Amino acid sequence: MSLSANASSETHSLEATVPVRIGAGSFATIYALPGRAIVSKVVHLQDHLAQIKHEYETLHNIHGTLCNTDSIFAIPRALAFFDPSAQELLYHPPSPHRGPLRQARSPFNTAFFADLPPRACYVMDRVAPLPRSIAQLIRTSMYPPKASELPTPLLGRLYFGKELRPSAFVNTSNFPIDVARYRLLQDQSADELSPIEEVAEGMGEMLSRIHWNAGYDARDVEFVLAGDIYSAAARLYIIDFNQMQSFNKSHNDVTPLVEAFFSNDPYYPRPIPGDQLYQRFKQAYIRSCTLDHLPGANFFLREIENYQATKTVTS
Repeated sequence: MSLSANASSETHSLEATVPVRIGAGSFATIYALPGRAIVSKVVHLQDHLAQIKHEYETLHNIHGTLCNTDSIFAIPRALAFFDPSAQELLYHPPSPHRGPLRQARSPFNTAFFADLPPRACYVMDRVAPLPRSIAQLIRTSMYPPKASELPTPLLGRLYFGKELRPSAFVNTSNFPIDVARYRLLQDQSADELSPIEEVAEGMGEMLSRIHWNAGYDARDVEFVLAGDIYSAAARLYIIDFNQMQSFNKSHNDVTPLVEAFFSNDPYYPRPIPGDQLYQRFKQAYIRSCTLDHLPGANFFLREIENYQATKTVTS
């Protein structure tokens, strides 16, 4: 091979230069944006423009009221929204600010979205896949035998309010992790995972802040175990904000919060007085609430405990 041919081959980078599809749900598709620790969420249908814009604005509001906490659960930042049909571009400066302070520049432009499908979308921080060690442990210890050749899971959904039964089906995108499974992972990866009691506290803290700091019902949010985008460590996140609705914190009606709590997947420990994980969840929920909203927070907890007791009697 000639020197010129060898030099030519080395000039062709193997790094992706266009967005890569990394996941999808019923509402939108997630694309990783090359060379950056961010992703874009693109709606399947342009008719869902209002919903994706609402999610973008909601996530920005949520992050603004919660990002200064020391919770073990992180929340992605909403960075930009783009509607190609109207060429509408909205963005928020990165927070916290990084780098030296200079004259403000536009962090996004319409050309940035050129390689994405031509539908409404927004850009946010990326949630990294599970660390390899934890993902491998899940596959070897929790997959059914016939699924051992499937890929390792990307994320783990923390179902602390449900006891999972063995299943032949494996969701490699969002693998369910109940209390027993988390304890197994913790026993074998103690240096990588937070104690389960602290995770339950983190759920209570963040739900309280979503309710009483930000004023949203937390409907359909997901509490997941994932990876840290900047290291090889595991990290806990809250994701998926497209169904959240605001509520009036000054009213005494917590019905929207109770309905959202029970309509959501069973991430939270079930509100059964005496259950140790629920007690940690409850204590953190109260501790994270401001004094002026404490009556509403206590009322919410009483209501979910009463509703759970009714369900237990009738089941």
